[in-house]
Amino acid sequence: MNEQPGVIGMWLITLIATLALVDFVSGIVHWAEDTFGTHSAPIVGRWIVMPNEVHHRDATAFVSNTWLASSWDLLAVGALVALATWHLDAWSWATWLFIVLGVNANQIHKWNHSPAANRPASIRFLQRVYLLQSSWHHAAHHRGAKNTSYCVITPFVNPILDSIGFWRALETITVPLFGAPRRSDLQQR
Repeated sequence: MNEQPGVIGMWLITLIATLALVDFVSGIVHWAEDTFGTHSAPIVGRWIVMPNEVHHRDATAFVSNTWLASSWDLLAVGALVALATWHLDAWSWATWLFIVLGVNANQIHKWNHSPAANRPASIRFLQRVYLLQSSWHHAAHHRGAKNTSYCVITPFVNPILDSIGFWRALETITVPLFGAPRRSDLQQR
């Protein structure tokens, strides 16, 4: 018998796919920043790469930043995605979820570096039920060469990408084309 999944099943599939996609995009952005970013790069060097370098030396350095100080760049990108979605008449709850989570990726990241007592109860719950990444899961990025576990939203995309060697394969393709300095904040300690 060939039955169509029900509305709830489709909703759940869309929810999981949206979470995975926004997490994957957060990982691509994080990987690109770590791989290609230098503090001498115009605009992004001072405003994005330098704070990331500080974060790799002191993982809690950005925890006290306001939401806007940590997420202004993601807010700008989210606004552009919202405008493009409106222009294409492609609004859906999944689009909104993607934008809201994407704009808050740095906040989710900050919660992973905050003491549990400083995280909202709802966030601790979402971490316990594996919908949001936990501090334990995110710690994998900060160990060693800091060249794994780039995704910062969920706990289920990083293990897949890391196990198939996705980041190294992406570097094999892109680094010869664009060059990529290995920043001192990413060196094995």
